[in-house]
Amino acid sequence: MKEVLLLAIVSFLSLSLLSQPIVNIENLRHSGELGVFKSIGLSLNSSRGNEERDDYKLDLSFAKNNDKYESLITFNNSKRTKDELLEDKSSFLHARFLKKLERSFDVESYIQSSKNPFQSYKKRNLAGVGIRLNSKRDYKFGLSVMREIEESLLGENISTSRLNLYINKKILLSGDNSLATSVFFQPSINDPSADYKASILMALNIPISEKIKIEIKLSSVLDNDPPDISEKSNHSFSTNFRYSF
Repeated sequence: MKEVLLLAIVSFLSLSLLSQPIVNIENLRHSGELGVFKSIGLSLNSSRGNEERDDYKLDLSFAKNNDKYESLITFNNSKRTKDELLEDKSSFLHARFLKKLERSFDVESYIQSSKNPFQSYKKRNLAGVGIRLNSKRDYKFGLSVMREIEESLLGENISTSRLNLYINKKILLSGDNSLATSVFFQPSINDPSADYKASILMALNIPISEKIKIEIKLSSVLDNDPPDISEKSNHSFSTNFRYSF
């Protein structure tokens, strides 16, 4: 436990935010739990001397679950400055609603809006509806159909209908530590072999008190048909503090 905590603190102090805001929805929705869950997360990295740079991210989340439905809304904002001048900023908004059916699956819907120049698109909006399979184990499976609208930095607009398949697994570690992993695969319905997106998100959660925990997050994203001339893959690492209230 001490070694893991030390690693988290060192990572938080020494590593910069890379590429994109990392959002693991499963880490925020408290699926299977009852009650109201509110939290705020903060990451900050700064450098002074030859280069004055500040990278920071603030995120807020609110989840409300009862025996009939589960709902979540989360928002984050990231900014990157150099010599007190704004270089880039990004934002992410996600809202999700799940209706429990008392069957082997539940029905869920979601909307999402993001602006992310770190991944070479100006806007990405999507909406979807699908099912979430109930598992007696710690696995969560989902299948949905979604409509995606992207605007690239060069002004190109693309609308795509996609399937969205995901699996989430939460692993309990020593003490109250846990590792949450989510894998997504989003092929185009019209051309799944050439146009697809895939990602893996991992979050190591380390509680340091009843309300405060450290999150070490890693993501790897593949877009086989990326906007403009951007790279197909992006990899990110971040560490932040989360306060639940």
